[in-house]
Amino acid sequence: MSPRRAKVLSEESSPGALRRHLVAVTQRLVAAHGVGLTARQIAHEAQVADGALYNHFANKNDLVVTALVESAAAASEEYVAALPEPGAATLAGNLRTLAAASVRLQLALTPLFTGLLGDAPLLHEFFARVHGERGPQQTFSATVAYLRAEQDLGRASREADAGAVAGLLFGGSLLHALVGHLGAVSQAPVGPGAEPDLDATVAVLLRALRP
Repeated sequence: MSPRRAKVLSEESSPGALRRHLVAVTQRLVAAHGVGLTARQIAHEAQVADGALYNHFANKNDLVVTALVESAAAASEEYVAALPEPGAATLAGNLRTLAAASVRLQLALTPLFTGLLGDAPLLHEFFARVHGERGPQQTFSATVAYLRAEQDLGRASREADAGAVAGLLFGGSLLHALVGHLGAVSQAPVGPGAEPDLDATVAVLLRALRP
């Protein structure tokens, strides 16, 4: 009896189609149930034979980490694409764009990290693989580069430490995201599709960067 084929692949013959399908299915399962998945659970959801996973991944953990790394990379690339153009619009408006994009990034990344906290080997493997050129670290360096460009244009103080300002931005955004995930916001809810009140964050960043 031939192994079942995923319905999604019935009209797709690309050599990497099944691998991409397995990653996408695992991303959905992790979002719904966390990282404690079984190979059989993934195969059933993907509508493939149980052994199909091992044609593309060393084991179930390899597939789970791959799915998480690709999710993190996609969120990071979305953030970098949202960076404002130095010198365009106002510095305040650009900082608000940065803050909103940073909150969206943290909302996407925090479930990936926190879901791994109870599995040290999986967490170690995730961090070892995510710190490549597509990893979240590119978001910090891109933010510092944007801030330095604004400094070079004279719109932000050269006295300000761009790395420290980026750290404040990411730290504040992480707090917004964690509060949003916990559902303990006192005023406006923060979550996918909702915008937190970023005025206070932008005001602090502006004071730090004021020429």
